[in-house]
Amino acid sequence: MQLDAEAARASGELNEGRYVRLVVRDNGAGIDKAVIQRIFEPFFTTKDPGQGTGLGLSVVHGIVQSHGGAITVYSELGKGTVFHLYFPAVEKTTAAVADAVTTEAPRKSGQHVLYVDDESTIVTLITLTLKRLGYRVTGCTDPVQALEAFTAEPDSFDIVITDLSMPGMSGPELARRLLAIQSDVPIILTSGYMSDADMANARDIGIQGFVAKPTNLENLDKKIQELLDNSR
Repeated sequence: MQLDAEAARASGELNEGRYVRLVVRDNGAGIDKAVIQRIFEPFFTTKDPGQGTGLGLSVVHGIVQSHGGAITVYSELGKGTVFHLYFPAVEKTTAAVADAVTTEAPRKSGQHVLYVDDESTIVTLITLTLKRLGYRVTGCTDPVQALEAFTAEPDSFDIVITDLSMPGMSGPELARRLLAIQSDVPIILTSGYMSDADMANARDIGIQGFVAKPTNLENLDKKIQELLDNSR
């Protein structure tokens, strides 16, 4: 479809031009207006605790934006919901697009990140995002598995990012064991809440970076680069 200037402005994210539009529609219960304003926010959910993290639509939104597109939603209670996903139409030949993909340089240099969080959806989201930024990522939902992976090849990891609270082994305890193997590996601790005592204990162990959850990916990227630069 051809998106004119008025329609592009209405989307809030697109420029005038040719787009491929994918429409996803249902005839379900609909979404309340107070909720629909927040459905693309990471970690926002209307489900009960333990029933979901609210990352599905956030992941979709991020993927669409990464392709230069946008996503809009309209809903009426009792009538259903419709999502419009817009992707820029490719005008180049297939060969030209393939050449562009193979020659595009990654924004990072392939540094290897070990990311640990017991929430599988968070691991999936962060892993995909960091890979798009040019990092290599090993994601683990089990801290014991992460420790085993690090123990097997400690020199292959450039930095570790771990959640604070996890079943079986806390982030600080994991960090303590990793630093016993590789004393200079940079470690970032993430959590929705960290007390002063938590941060003091983490610093005593040797953890150098702290990032609050929900994670702002730009801040996480900056913190990764800061610690990698310091380690060099």
